[in-house]
Amino acid sequence: MRRFLVAFLLLIVFSLSCSVEEVEQMEVHVPQGVTVPEDMVYIPSGEFIMGHPDEPETKRRQRVFLEAFLIDRFEVTREQFKTFKHDYSFHPKKAQFPVSMVTYSKAREYCRWKGRRLPTEAEWEKSARGTDGRKWPWKKYYDHPNNGFSGFLPEAVDKRKEWISPYGVYGMGHNVWEWTSDWYVYDGIPETDLNRFKVIRGGLSQTHTVIKFTPTYFRNKMEPTAYFNFIGFRCACSVQCQ
Repeated sequence: MRRFLVAFLLLIVFSLSCSVEEVEQMEVHVPQGVTVPEDMVYIPSGEFIMGHPDEPETKRRQRVFLEAFLIDRFEVTREQFKTFKHDYSFHPKKAQFPVSMVTYSKAREYCRWKGRRLPTEAEWEKSARGTDGRKWPWKKYYDHPNNGFSGFLPEAVDKRKEWISPYGVYGMGHNVWEWTSDWYVYDGIPETDLNRFKVIRGGLSQTHTVIKFTPTYFRNKMEPTAYFNFIGFRCACSVQCQ
């Protein structure tokens, strides 16, 4: 019995270590003279693969070049947002949960107040998938642990180390949807929809009984005046902003 228990515990440790090791991190060298705040991640300049060939409203797997930029390691928390909007209230136990119920303009105002801005859609996608065109930030797909539960369950922004992106960015595909600065456009978009929706990225896809992660290339849209408990944001900036 004792031997079985030891073997069982070793299996648990092995499983947990594998889940973290399967998150393949990219080696990034920060140029001399560039200061990266502790709460941000440096994303180097260069090309990455954006979109997916089977998703007509994406870039259809095009190579896109971006200059280097910085992006928040975590989604903006409720505690952080309250320092900007003092009447924003939340349960004390959820201070480190992602802020939600914020419109696009409020998210943009917060980032400007911090000396930053909302990320572009391309910046968000590169931060999530790296340069190898991966479908999931953490490379290997897992079923969401809340499958079978009806309802949205956000988590603390720093909870899931096993689900981080190749650059070490948290929450890109399994927590709240996030505002980006871009309008939702694509080839053939109806004129009535031009400048109507903003792109949101990275939230969960769910029905009444199934919760799924969203691929790195998956696009969603929302009118900028909308605010829901499943939409939050993070900030970004150029390397010269610090």
